[in-house]
Amino acid sequence: MQAHTTMDHMNFAHARFDYEPYPICYIPDFLSPADYEALADTYPSLDSFNHKPMLGDKYSLAEGNNADFYFRFLHDNPCWLEFYNRIKSKAFVEEVLTLLKNNYIDLGIGDFRLTRSTSGGWSDLLARAFTTNTLRTRFEFSIMSADGGHILPHTDAEAKLVTIVVSFIRGGEWQSEWGGGTDVLTPADPTSVFARANRRLPFDKMRVSRTLPFAPNQAVLFVKTYNSWHAVSPMHGPPNAVRKTVTINIERLM
Repeated sequence: MQAHTTMDHMNFAHARFDYEPYPICYIPDFLSPADYEALADTYPSLDSFNHKPMLGDKYSLAEGNNADFYFRFLHDNPCWLEFYNRIKSKAFVEEVLTLLKNNYIDLGIGDFRLTRSTSGGWSDLLARAFTTNTLRTRFEFSIMSADGGHILPHTDAEAKLVTIVVSFIRGGEWQSEWGGGTDVLTPADPTSVFARANRRLPFDKMRVSRTLPFAPNQAVLFVKTYNSWHAVSPMHGPPNAVRKTVTINIERLM
């Protein structure tokens, strides 16, 4: 394990926004080189992940998915524990909301309470009775094989407000011709555009508006809307190569 140092702030300075068909932005150099190297070097191995065929062809490790290993891994890797605590902080959520508001995207969230609960409980029920906005954050490790790995077109669960997908490949590990980018989609049938509740459609029912590339130390941030269709198309690389990411979610407790 690499020596741990205090994690630098995440870098939103170079965020480049698009607004059609829904708000999405590409953020290069999201973490400092030292932080990125420490995290990428200690990214968990595939044998701790669960296969999620309902979502496409991907493997997942998260708070609600092999939780015992997830929290043991965080305890054993100080750089990831600090990343976890940063994501779980109110300051991080405020920073993201300010970034959006400064780029003409106001989610209408004023004062809010941030909970670390993953499933809710009496304390969260009481909080929601007295607080209009109770939010939570979480992050998921996600691995897909370069040989056919993919995520089906979907719009995300209704509770999600913001998603940030951060790459964790090293320089030289990935070739652009393999794919792996985030597809921004529009349904070919206009009657399928509205999907506030999460839906999935096959790739042949979608049109690609643009693809945000997959590269080291980048983040893709997008806002959950009624039409936030996105996917990762089936990749065309060698079976020994994998697409490694962390997906950060900011959610409203429903």
